[in-house]
Parts: sequence; structure tokens; C-alpha cells
Amino acid sequence: MSGKSIIGSMVGSIVITLGIIWGLAFIGFIPGVDTQNTVIQTKYGEWNSPAYIFDNQLSYVKMEDTELTITASANSRLLVSFSAMSIMTLDSAFTFRAGYNISLVVENMGNRTIQADYYDGGAAYGSVRQISMNLYINYLTPNLPAGTYKVEVYWKSGFDATGSANSLSVAHMGVTDYNFTRTLLVQELRG
Repeated sequence: MSGKSIIGSMVGSIVITLGIIWGLAFIGFIPGVDTQNTVIQTKYGEWNSPAYIFDNQLSYVKMEDTELTITASANSRLLVSFSAMSIMTLDSAFTFRAGYNISLVVENMGNRTIQADYYDGGAAYGSVRQISMNLYINYLTPNLPAGTYKVEVYWKSGFDATGSANSLSVAHMGVTDYNFTRTLLVQELRG
């Protein structure tokens, strides 16, 4: 055998061996190599259209312009995140408590809910107040069957407080234009 063919055989053997090791690691046959939580695909949405909920809305409604759809493989999971800067507006006659439930929902799979809440045991201020609140929710689904999943945000008020202009808003428009965006991030992870 010539020297060139021996070197070629050695290089070929090394390349084939590395390919086999990489392939086994990728499908999880080598102990210690974590293939869990590998991102398969990502979807992202960002909206700056105003959305409001008033405190007399005591049942869940969908937050406008805040949804994504993703088609997932069998036995994968979805990691979903919602974030928004919100403004809670309290009427000049407001007293006691305002609270809003915000739910990040993966259709037919489950949800995570947070609450934006404000309490004041004193008398009405006689002037409108606005309070900024950062809304952030994460949710990791269990393993999924293959299919298409809708990810949406729903919200509702927990209290119909005194005053007619109590609200929670995202991308609030008004005298001062806050116009913060809200985002949804959906990642399909290997189960």
C-alpha cells in the first residue's frame, strides 16, 4: 500500500467515526449528552396595538392581537412566554381594590395565570392614577401529541371597583402615549 492510501484510509476512518459519534449523541444514545430541551422551532410575535380591559369585565376575554399558532411534532413540548408593560388606570372615584387575571393559554393543553393587583384602603383620591406594571408569564407544556396549537392571552377583572374608568391596558394610548409592545415567544422543544 502506498503512503497516500494509508493516510486517506486513516482520515476516512476518523471522519466516519466522528460522524457515528455525532449521530449517536444527537439521538441520545450516549450517556451524559443531554438532548432534552433542544429547540426544534421558534415563533415570535410583537404587537403595539392598544388593548384594554375594564374592571366591569368579570369573565375572560381574549386580549386583542395577541396570538400565535404553531405545528408541533409528537412528544415535543412547548415553552411559551408572554410579556408586556401595562398601565393600570384608577378612576378619580376609585376606592378599595382593583385586580386583573392574565392567562397565557395553549389551546387544549393548559395555561398559566398571573394577577395584576392594587389595593388602597383609603378614601378616593379625587384624581385619576396610573400605575405601570410589567406582565410576564412562562408556561412549559407536558409532552404533546403531534398537531397544531394556538397560543393566546386571555384576561378578566376580578373586581368591579368604585369608579367607571378603572382599566388595565397594554400599548395604552391617551394624553401620554405609552405605546409599549407586547410579545409572545413560542419554542417547540424536543421532549
